[in-house]
Amino acid sequence: MINSRALIITGLLLLVFVLLIVKLFTIQISKHEYYTLIADRQQNKPQSVKAERGTIKDANGEVLSYTMDNISFYVDRRMMTPQRVDSVVSIFSRVFANKKEYYKKIIDDGFTNVCLEKKVSMDKAFQIKKNVIEGLFSEEDFTRIYPYGSLASHVLGYVNRDMVGVEGIEKVYENELMGTDGMYTYERDVLGRILSIDENISKAAIPGNNINLTINKTYQKILEEELSTGLQKYNGQSAVGIIMNPNTGEILALANSPDFDPANYELFPADSRRNRAITDTYEPGSTIKAIIMSILFDRGLAKENEIINTENGTFVYKNVKIEDTHKHENLTVRQVLEQSSNVGMAKLSERIDDETLYKYLRDFGFSNATSVDLPSEANGLLKKPGSFSALTKPFVSFGYEIAVTPLQMIAAYSAIVNGGTLLQPFILKSITDQNGKIILENQTKKIRTVIEKSTSDLIKDFMVGVVEHGTGIEAQLPDVLVGGKTGTSQQLVNKSYSSSQHNSSFIGYFPADDPKVICFILINAPQVGQYGGLVAAPIFREVAKRMIETNLSLVPNKKKIERKQNLIDQLVADIKTAPKTKSVSFLNVGDKSLTNISTRKIYNENPTTMPNLINQSMRDAIARLNEIGMQYKVIGTGKVVWQNLEPGSNIIPGTVCLLKCEPLIKKVTASTN
Repeated sequence: MINSRALIITGLLLLVFVLLIVKLFTIQISKHEYYTLIADRQQNKPQSVKAERGTIKDANGEVLSYTMDNISFYVDRRMMTPQRVDSVVSIFSRVFANKKEYYKKIIDDGFTNVCLEKKVSMDKAFQIKKNVIEGLFSEEDFTRIYPYGSLASHVLGYVNRDMVGVEGIEKVYENELMGTDGMYTYERDVLGRILSIDENISKAAIPGNNINLTINKTYQKILEEELSTGLQKYNGQSAVGIIMNPNTGEILALANSPDFDPANYELFPADSRRNRAITDTYEPGSTIKAIIMSILFDRGLAKENEIINTENGTFVYKNVKIEDTHKHENLTVRQVLEQSSNVGMAKLSERIDDETLYKYLRDFGFSNATSVDLPSEANGLLKKPGSFSALTKPFVSFGYEIAVTPLQMIAAYSAIVNGGTLLQPFILKSITDQNGKIILENQTKKIRTVIEKSTSDLIKDFMVGVVEHGTGIEAQLPDVLVGGKTGTSQQLVNKSYSSSQHNSSFIGYFPADDPKVICFILINAPQVGQYGGLVAAPIFREVAKRMIETNLSLVPNKKKIERKQNLIDQLVADIKTAPKTKSVSFLNVGDKSLTNISTRKIYNENPTTMPNLINQSMRDAIARLNEIGMQYKVIGTGKVVWQNLEPGSNIIPGTVCLLKCEPLIKKVTASTN
């Protein structure tokens, strides 16, 4: 019995030994590679390390967008014991001032790895990391920071929750900003604790490059503040502003109002996030006149002092009435631009043949994207000569039947201002790595020569006249000569042009003798003032004044300017703008029903509305003002050529009517030679 039992036990032990031998053979020899791989995966676990996104800076190195290295905390529920759970919830409750039950519920309801807090600041993360608890671990979780809130929001754009650029510079230069992710291989014990890092197969993350912009933060702030103030003052729907260096194409500031906060972009409507400066087109109105005038002189089709019969402000062409707000019997070509005469421009435009007009407008950049380094730019609209109607040229001459973006408009004006060269606008100054080494540096890019320098010099001089004694008088700066042009165009509303909704704009540059800055202002549908000279020009003035105050080198040699119309300056500055008239307003535009368009203004003559005094003698005008009991000031003698209060507007008690009178100009036959 004893021997048999011993044999059985011996046999069982031998069998177990044989099985162990077989298993060891399987593990160590036949499936060696398989089990080695499993062991490596358990002990040497790779982990991706997100690269830090590059910063975006302004022209002076001010940081406009950067990445904050936050920490997110997790627990591995498989390693949690009741004691560890209690320790974790106690620590988090103390640091983040939440109830313990809050964190306990997160752990109980979760699966495997559970996130307790995301994007924790470094100071709080340090408090958590002081406590070593099995199963509690952390990971880097970057946050994109915009330190100046909504400043330059339409330029910078924003990133989504995965830190990928969605709009603006963040989108355009995504590949440069994102960097290269790294990979670390950690050696862990059986409980998953990190023992060491295998440096031989680990790779550090490479941070993204830095984007340096041409934007000047100070100018940007000034522009945004004045646009916001102007939008509120003139009760407009939206506004666009652009500041450029006309000699290089650098965009110094670009703003839209309303704007948005890039850090919380999802809280703002898409309409606020749209970069209207490049995505929206509009009919430019009278700002196009300087461009048409430059074509005329570049082709030798006009002379500065020749007299144009402006028909006392009403010109019937092809059975359509073209009218001027301020009526004149005759104007010189220079005065046509200064007084922004639609009649004068319509007549002058007939001297340009269709192909020449189209070619020049294309050369100025219209209907072509500027290729600025911002996304979603529109091309605009320009009819080809084959599509011109009999009315296309006259209407284009004062800003209709053509659609442009604000950026195209300021780029075209820069060509007039800089001597005739169209430049590509750009907003990227350079790209540098984390050590400051320059990877890419942007340079001024010439597109083409559009007009001769002599033409540029002449039109610049004309535009100084626009500001000194024309429609842009509200843009005047003390002791600094400014050139520019006003523009007012009616908006298409429900397929017809509205008499109450306008695009009011002004493009100006300074100093006039050596332009360093050009600035575009556009107010959409202002309900107060309405006209570009009364709405956009004052905003330009405030922007320019503040820029000069912050950077005296913009105008290094100020000279005392003795203006003959100091009284005009003082009085016009006090005008609150003309109130809206109850009468219907029309501005002639290209449309199928053009032959049925009424006159531009219909006025109700009664003592409560402002009479039309243009072309009346000074004596008759004064008599009329005395009849309605209105105060007045008169500059010059002869016939009334300008009045500060719009005819047909409601009279506000205490308002002073300012009249400008000039002797009658002798009529001379215009020549195209």
